[in-house]
Amino acid sequence: MERASRDPVLLAEPATSAPPAPAPGCDVCEALKRQWGQATEIGSPAHDPSHATDLAVEIGRHPHDWKKGGRA
Repeated sequence: MERASRDPVLLAEPATSAPPAPAPGCDVCEALKRQWGQATEIGSPAHDPSHATDLAVEIGRHPHDWKKGGRA
Protein backbone atom coordinates (compact mmCIF):
# COMPACT_ATOMS: atom_id res chain seq x y z
CA MET A 1 0.00 0.00 0.00
CA GLU A 2 1.65 3.25 -1.16
CA ARG A 3 0.77 6.48 0.64
CA ALA A 4 3.47 8.87 -0.56
CA SER A 5 2.62 11.33 -3.31
CA ARG A 6 4.65 11.14 -6.48
CA ASP A 7 4.14 14.85 -7.17
CA PRO A 8 7.07 17.09 -6.23
CA VAL A 9 6.72 19.42 -3.29
CA LEU A 10 7.71 23.00 -4.14
CA LEU A 11 8.78 25.25 -1.31
CA ALA A 12 9.41 28.96 -1.55
CA GLU A 13 13.00 30.02 -1.05
CA PRO A 14 13.04 32.08 2.19
CA ALA A 15 15.07 34.85 0.56
CA THR A 16 12.55 35.26 -2.27
CA SER A 17 9.51 35.68 -0.06
CA ALA A 18 8.02 39.11 0.53
CA PRO A 19 10.22 41.50 2.48
CA PRO A 20 9.28 41.94 6.13
CA ALA A 21 7.34 45.06 7.05
CA PRO A 22 9.08 47.06 9.80
CA ALA A 23 6.93 49.12 12.12
CA PRO A 24 6.84 52.75 10.99
CA GLY A 25 9.31 54.87 12.94
CA CYS A 26 11.04 51.93 14.64
CA ASP A 27 14.82 52.26 14.26
CA VAL A 28 15.40 48.67 15.37
CA CYS A 29 13.02 47.29 12.72
CA GLU A 30 14.62 49.49 10.05
CA ALA A 31 18.11 48.23 10.98
CA LEU A 32 16.88 44.64 10.88
CA LYS A 33 15.31 45.22 7.47
CA ARG A 34 18.62 46.61 6.14
CA GLN A 35 20.36 43.48 7.41
CA TRP A 36 17.62 41.36 5.82
CA GLY A 37 18.25 43.12 2.49
CA GLN A 38 21.95 42.30 2.66
CA ALA A 39 21.24 38.70 3.63
CA THR A 40 18.90 38.24 0.65
CA GLU A 41 21.14 39.94 -1.93
CA ILE A 42 22.81 37.26 -4.03
CA GLY A 43 26.50 38.07 -4.38
CA SER A 44 26.59 40.09 -1.17
CA PRO A 45 29.25 39.01 1.34
CA ALA A 46 26.38 38.88 3.86
CA HIS A 47 24.18 36.65 1.65
CA ASP A 48 22.65 34.02 3.94
CA PRO A 49 19.05 32.90 3.28
CA SER A 50 18.81 31.22 6.69
CA HIS A 51 19.85 34.43 8.45
CA ALA A 52 17.37 36.36 6.28
CA THR A 53 14.60 34.12 7.57
CA ASP A 54 15.73 34.68 11.16
CA LEU A 55 15.73 38.45 10.61
CA ALA A 56 12.23 38.40 9.09
CA VAL A 57 10.95 36.48 12.12
CA GLU A 58 12.70 38.91 14.47
CA ILE A 59 11.09 41.89 12.72
CA GLY A 60 7.68 40.26 13.00
CA ARG A 61 8.15 39.54 16.70
CA HIS A 62 9.79 42.84 17.69
CA PRO A 63 7.60 44.34 20.43
CA HIS A 64 5.91 47.65 19.81
CA ASP A 65 3.93 48.43 22.95
CA TRP A 66 3.33 51.96 21.72
CA LYS A 67 1.08 50.56 18.95
CA LYS A 68 -1.24 49.29 21.69
CA GLY A 69 -1.27 52.59 23.55
CA GLY A 70 1.61 51.74 25.89
CA ARG A 71 3.78 54.68 24.74
CA ALA A 72 2.96 57.96 23.12
